[in-house]
Amino acid sequence: MHIGAIWRELAELHADRTAIIDDAGAWSYRALQSRIARFANALRGLGLRRGDRVALLVPDIREYLEADYGIMSAGLVRVPLDPRLTRDDVAALLRHAGATALVAHASFADKAAGLTAEVEGLAHVVGIGGKLGDSYDYEALLERASDRSPPDGDGEDIATLNFSGGTTGAPKAAMLRHRNLVTVARNTVLGFAIGRDDVFLNVRPLWPIAQLIPMSHLLAGATVVLRRFDPGEFADDVARSGATRTSLVSTQLVRCLDHWHGRDPRLARLQAIYVGGSRIPPVVFERALDLIGPRIGVLYGLTEAPITCYLPPQVLAAAGSERLIHSVGRVLPGYELRLAGSDNSGEVLIRGGNVMAGYWRDPAATGAALRDGWLHTGDIGELDDGGHLHIVGRIKDVIRSGSSTIIPKEVEDVLLLHPAVAEAAVIGLPDAEWGEAVTAFVVRKPGMAASEHDLVEHCRARLAGYKKPRAIRFVASLPRSHYGKVLRAQLIAEAEGDGADSGAANSVRSLSPLATELGFTRVQSLNSGPKSDKSDFG
Repeated sequence: MHIGAIWRELAELHADRTAIIDDAGAWSYRALQSRIARFANALRGLGLRRGDRVALLVPDIREYLEADYGIMSAGLVRVPLDPRLTRDDVAALLRHAGATALVAHASFADKAAGLTAEVEGLAHVVGIGGKLGDSYDYEALLERASDRSPPDGDGEDIATLNFSGGTTGAPKAAMLRHRNLVTVARNTVLGFAIGRDDVFLNVRPLWPIAQLIPMSHLLAGATVVLRRFDPGEFADDVARSGATRTSLVSTQLVRCLDHWHGRDPRLARLQAIYVGGSRIPPVVFERALDLIGPRIGVLYGLTEAPITCYLPPQVLAAAGSERLIHSVGRVLPGYELRLAGSDNSGEVLIRGGNVMAGYWRDPAATGAALRDGWLHTGDIGELDDGGHLHIVGRIKDVIRSGSSTIIPKEVEDVLLLHPAVAEAAVIGLPDAEWGEAVTAFVVRKPGMAASEHDLVEHCRARLAGYKKPRAIRFVASLPRSHYGKVLRAQLIAEAEGDGADSGAANSVRSLSPLATELGFTRVQSLNSGPKSDKSDFG
């Protein structure tokens, strides 16, 4: 189970079928495999050897996938980087990974320039879309290289270092083996019922672990269409591409809802919209179901254990399934899931072929996460009688106020029921009397008014007294990761930095991604103007 062998098989099975459609046209499986093999051989021709790390700093284009699969086919380890990182952050991650080579797009020339002189061991830079200084030209390398498939590697070899998408603390690079990636892709094909006649529209970034979703469709012999996310154009892109499936993070879904019509004919062929990365607020889920019917498929996974659970759209179509809008589905075949706690509530533990080998150069973190053969996720979950998993929060996010324990999600869901509230995030801030005080950051809907008193009273009527917010801070937007997760560590750090100055509470400054979480997208200042619908998700 090695990526190189998989691509050779795909080219034989689906030779002239269309694998990828991009702005340049359609690319068959045979043509794509030829370019993948050429890049693999070109990298080995530069002197790179099995296990060397090759970083990717490339936008969401076909060449990203060619280089990505080519790196792994060559027996090298791919290290995907978020293009929105600062140059210093890129250098720091290259050092941490011990990268030997960097594949960078010309649009990121300012970040790639001079890195070989600054990062010890970084010997080669390959430029896509134009040379970057003394770099090798990507197309020239492919032209000179053989398209003969490289020798098969071992499924136990490390295939990728993916920096985790957590919302607190320093980033960690999860090591996934070739067999992990192939297992995830094959189980996703079966669990999502993906067929060779499916057309998958990809509008999400390719560098996060969610790239396994388009990879799964390619393993099924389906067609992947690459487009940039624009909520105003999304439905038209679906119609033009003939897409039967797509994937969004919850923030993208929210932005699309404002542009869709009831039973929108442009979405007629669309069977499933996979949504994962962060939870879908119930009010958003209900609105989506009203607009487009049961086409939302909810998935749950982590960088450390990708695509573990899935709730298919057809399950939501069944009578009496309303309660499942809070669920992330059942565990996929081949994996095990249990809760460390009572019979139906506790920390989510995962075991199976999708679980990482550990964290790169971090034995302490590896030992804390992998214990007795189980991955300890840090997520708090509940299992219903049907075996559906419900994620209720993160252990690190639990608020302890006085002698009481408060789950932020419960308070956030109540706040979102208020007609003036667009977004809400609840955290615990240090408090001399209570230990932690329940504090809510709220984004109001345009043109809607609500005071702190209004929202506190709204919560008082629906929650136990100890759960209601002791403070409400109104902000223009919430800082989020590329998965749409609220960056709570940034909220806490900035709120504590504000001290007693409540007027400063409305400003959460944009930090360097390395300062909070290496591996997330552009962070928007909370007192900035209206957020753009574009560019947040690649």
